[in-house]
Amino acid sequence: MTTDSRHGGRGIDTTTPIPTGAFVELDGEPMYVIRDYDRMPSFLMSIVSDSDHWMYVSTGGALAAGRVDADHSLFPYETDDRLFRSGGATGPGTMLRVLNGADAGVLWEPFTAKPRPQYARRNVYKSVLGNSVVFEETREDLGLTFRYEWATSSEFGFIRTATLTRHQSAEPVRVKVLDGLLNLVPANVPLGLQQSSSTLVEAYRRNEIDPATGLAIFSVEARITDRAEPAESMQANIVWSIGLTDPTLTLTSESIRAFRSGREWVPRTLVRGSRGHYLLGATLNVREDDSPSWRIVADVHQSHHQVERRRAELLDDAITDADITEHIEAGSTRLRSLIGAADGHQSTGDRLATTHHYANTLFNSMRGGVFVDNGAVPVDDFETFLEARNRAVYRTHAAWLATLGERTDHRVLVARAAERGDVDLERLAYEYLPITFSRRHGDPSRPWNRFAIRVKAEDGSRILDYQGNWRDIFQNWEALCYSFPDYFESIVAKFVNASTIDGFNPYRVTREGIDWEVPDPDDAWSNIGYWGDHQIVY
Repeated sequence: MTTDSRHGGRGIDTTTPIPTGAFVELDGEPMYVIRDYDRMPSFLMSIVSDSDHWMYVSTGGALAAGRVDADHSLFPYETDDRLFRSGGATGPGTMLRVLNGADAGVLWEPFTAKPRPQYARRNVYKSVLGNSVVFEETREDLGLTFRYEWATSSEFGFIRTATLTRHQSAEPVRVKVLDGLLNLVPANVPLGLQQSSSTLVEAYRRNEIDPATGLAIFSVEARITDRAEPAESMQANIVWSIGLTDPTLTLTSESIRAFRSGREWVPRTLVRGSRGHYLLGATLNVREDDSPSWRIVADVHQSHHQVERRRAELLDDAITDADITEHIEAGSTRLRSLIGAADGHQSTGDRLATTHHYANTLFNSMRGGVFVDNGAVPVDDFETFLEARNRAVYRTHAAWLATLGERTDHRVLVARAAERGDVDLERLAYEYLPITFSRRHGDPSRPWNRFAIRVKAEDGSRILDYQGNWRDIFQNWEALCYSFPDYFESIVAKFVNASTIDGFNPYRVTREGIDWEVPDPDDAWSNIGYWGDHQIVY
């Protein structure tokens, strides 16, 4: 450690730190921290959820996020190489001006890609559960730490919690803050339009803020099509905040340039034909015993009714910080239960090995799914499956289905179906897999990694669904059989029944059936089915 007299001889470390990792607790939550992560090459993290959220976060700050699939994005769905180059343009954006008396103060831009200030330290934390990530930057010379966390809630969507902490001094300090989200995607913009017609999408954008609540609405003026037909856009992505008293809100990046140069900026609450941002401005008095904290909450594809309901709640102050925390914690509890069902929780003397096992089970379950209700068969869902796969069989055996009750054991279901003497019913009873939490994954440049996370219907009721490319889903089901051995024969049946007689496999397996490749001589990636002789071990 060396001492710099310009900062009062306080012994600030001016050496170049080396990244280190450790298990810690942050606000009571078990986390793994990488200190000085920005001294490492950038890497990508997948932040998981018990529900239908997906989020890929670059350590450069940019992220892709949304619900269900890439057609329901909050931020643009990009490949990881583009995310690494998008820091400061997509995702969170924060600027702080620490005021010193009457002068302009010190401008601080946490987490920017340009070389960090000499006396700044950056840490990244990820929860052991895998469902939250925290970025933290400390300025020893200013006596301040800025931290933000990403978490999710089935009810509210994506939640970013920001906190500004004073340390090393009992004296309060005034800080001007400009904080928010950049390059938000409007609703009803499918992935193809995002990636191939982004300029056209910008022309259709409508971004507006409700002045009474601060609720921002990101939509398109109409569905983007060249067909001669009405094409109303009836959904919107929304963003709102809680925690700051009377913040100044704006939708444009003009405020960023003004803030950086020390100029006052004019709020914009309606913007058309331009990218959408959500930025909050405020002046805070930060004391050592009082850390200001605020939340920005965002969700996708909200209907008129849903937007109006949320607006009414905000008008009535019906949503509190405690409510949001309760929903986040409920999601963590459900996630623990899901991964516990697949034997993901261990208790050993080696914390790293225990956490690694949990992470392996978590990502295995995300690819292949988890059997619900400890493997019991919900009869109403089996009926839905049977009707979708073979309506004639469903009608023939409707009276028999009514005798099964609300739930039954999987082995009992298969045995009783065999007694009916209908080979199609028996085959479908074997193929029925009551799986949830399954989601495709990975780099969108690979066609087999398109995904849809279907865990609930529009009314919030549970959906059982799975989907994945052929090789991945069976590799993961193989591991799942150790936790649910009663389903081993059903998984083998699904595997064999989805192969041709000469051993060729489809490229995707879903609850609804199978997806075969579509030959295209001009597409080098169209040949994504393959011969299955090397997978007979499954």
